[in-house]
Amino acid sequence: MHTYTADATYSNTLSPIAILDTKTQWLVFLAFCLCIFAINLTLQYLHYNTLDSKTPITIRGQVIAQYPKISPKTNSTYQVLKIRTESGAVFYTTSKEAIKNLLHMHLRIYGKPAQCSFWQYLQSCFITSFSISLESTQDYRDTFRAFIDSQHTDSLLGAFYKTLYIADFLPKTLRDFSNTIGIAHLIAISGFHLGILSLVLGFILHLLYKPLHRFFPYRNKFFDIGILLLAMLFAYLVVLDFSPSFLRAWVMACIGFMMVYFGVRILQFRFLFMIGILCVSFFPRLIYSIGFFLSFFGVFYIYVFLHYFRFSSRSFIYKFLLLPLVFNFTIFVNMLILVHFFFPYFSSYTLISIPITLIFVIFFPISVIAHMLGIGWIFDTPLAALFHLKLDSIEVFTPLWLFINYLIISLFAIRSFVAYCISLVLGILFLGYLYYSLWVA
Repeated sequence: MHTYTADATYSNTLSPIAILDTKTQWLVFLAFCLCIFAINLTLQYLHYNTLDSKTPITIRGQVIAQYPKISPKTNSTYQVLKIRTESGAVFYTTSKEAIKNLLHMHLRIYGKPAQCSFWQYLQSCFITSFSISLESTQDYRDTFRAFIDSQHTDSLLGAFYKTLYIADFLPKTLRDFSNTIGIAHLIAISGFHLGILSLVLGFILHLLYKPLHRFFPYRNKFFDIGILLLAMLFAYLVVLDFSPSFLRAWVMACIGFMMVYFGVRILQFRFLFMIGILCVSFFPRLIYSIGFFLSFFGVFYIYVFLHYFRFSSRSFIYKFLLLPLVFNFTIFVNMLILVHFFFPYFSSYTLISIPITLIFVIFFPISVIAHMLGIGWIFDTPLAALFHLKLDSIEVFTPLWLFINYLIISLFAIRSFVAYCISLVLGILFLGYLYYSLWVA
């Protein structure tokens, strides 16, 4: 008679299952995604058809960004409002009046939309507002915002934590700073934060579950802890008001969890491309999302790194110091050309983003716990010193020809180690070019 341990799964005895490893499977999958994409695109088009550039309309939405701009013609200051409607559409409008801070408030705007094509609509449209009225709807996250602000005397630090925890709009000062030194991916909540939370919460759940497991040893610990973890992350997703970047990461985590449980290999490129295609199918607006593009290729370069390098050293220094530095520097170099195609800022401090990324893995969960205990100010002094660094920055855009060729070489790196080495050399040369440009500036 055979006996099985409580955590035995089919994946222990069978080799990992490959997914979409035949042309027929790919064709069926692509046909399915094309249908989903067509349905979601049609829904967006129906919303778009309600716009008429010749007739004033009323839109309702929440202000997700508000900032001042100076008119180059009159040298006068006006306010820019970025509004997101319930359908996910984004509208910009302006006001020359000295309006109060409307951030996170729900508005009703009566105005005339500018001429806007459907493809522009998937990004954003402009509406000339004739009147702006406040709605009675309240954002339930205002309680979280007030709780965070109460723990900081510097409003800039409060804004930093609100962006970090509940995906609020980052003030221009911090946004320019984070782009300049290359830490924007740490502040904008995404799959990276989901990964850190998964590790911390998974460890805590394991400690709590282990003594209870003896009462029901027939249960699979991996499955139970995984389901509890995904449920907790979903609760956080609700707090984030279903932030698109975190939503995509959560969906990927759910699919990845089920595939691992059923013995499917997820560290394969076809899985990554499958998830990317699914995301675009369900969220057509991602076609224009720079954040989605960069996050996808960030994960892609992680896959390439793990594809070619295996590390088995048991040295503590090697595993927890040298290897993380090498890994982060490699991903940093790989992403440099792509990032500078969209964001031109570069500073002599940019390389400190590598150790900051390592520190952030520890800082993020500790800061969350500190805010829960009401002592979120404990990191204010070093953060204030970091945010007030005097940066000698320049602006350098990646040329289109380099951007396209680099993407092609990167895709060839899936099958060719030489192509991967070429991509690293190009990244290092581009880094050298940036430092040279900064030196001669």
